[in-house]
Amino acid sequence: MPDPANDRRRFHRIATDKPVTVSSNGEQHTGVVLDVSLRGMLFTANDGWLPAPGTAIEARIAIDGDVHGINMSGTVAHVEQDNIGLLCTSIDVDSATTLKRMVELNLGDHALLERDLIELVHD
Repeated sequence: MPDPANDRRRFHRIATDKPVTVSSNGEQHTGVVLDVSLRGMLFTANDGWLPAPGTAIEARIAIDGDVHGINMSGTVAHVEQDNIGLLCTSIDVDSATTLKRMVELNLGDHALLERDLIELVHD
């Protein structure tokens, strides 16, 4: 099983302030993404919601309003203060493409992106 602490070192994280909507156990919460990577995201919920580690979550990060977004499923890896770390366990092809492009644009170095993709495949 991947170690979330190692993932922080192996995957480049992109700082952002994109809105996110998360669903878990029949509840829906809105929040703000603090950073995102090919392996997951760190976000805070607007209503102070703090799920327990291991909680399953469906998330949608809004990129261009409701037109484009990143949909991912995952589990809560950690909760620290008001921040929730989501470990991505599933992402659809369109969302992965959007996230890949976002990471590529922010890194400015295609070689760094390729390294992240290789790490992701080998997990």
